[in-house]
Amino acid sequence: MTASIKRIAVIGTGVIGSGWIIRFLANKKTVYVFDPNKEQKKFVLNEITRTQRSVKKFYKINSINRKNLIFAKSIEEAVKDADLIQENVPENESIK
Repeated sequence: MTASIKRIAVIGTGVIGSGWIIRFLANKKTVYVFDPNKEQKKFVLNEITRTQRSVKKFYKINSINRKNLIFAKSIEEAVKDADLIQENVPENESIK
């Protein structure tokens, strides 16, 4: 992953979005996330815990730094100053 990419925004935190979040965190990136469903925060944190052993082995790291994970209150907050935006929402034009 390019070293110049430091801050990443992830919009949508379902199965695909949480996979991206975990990958970015494993690569020591700061990740701002937004999902309109507030219950998704719990899902993301559970996915990090569930996959931690595999991620540590695959990326040869000691742990995922959850301090680099920020749950934004809005899309605007999540994407502000982002070097990369990863969008993971349903293929529905009105949402996009």
